[in-house]
Amino acid sequence: ARVFVYDRREFPDPDPNMSVDEVRQSMTNFFPELANAETKQSKRDDDDIVEFHKRVGTKG
Repeated sequence: ARVFVYDRREFPDPDPNMSVDEVRQSMTNFFPELANAETKQSKRDDDDIVEFHKRVGTKG
């Protein structure tokens, strides 16, 4: 399963059929700064971890 991480908080996958960018865009409703966020992907056991990091110096 995919787990999305932002600001040290974990969020469940809203829809496995959505791409990572689509999930990031849907999360901008709650976190506008994610519009320009960088994405880092890694593995944890059986989970795919997708971390969003704010870009420094970017106005969102």
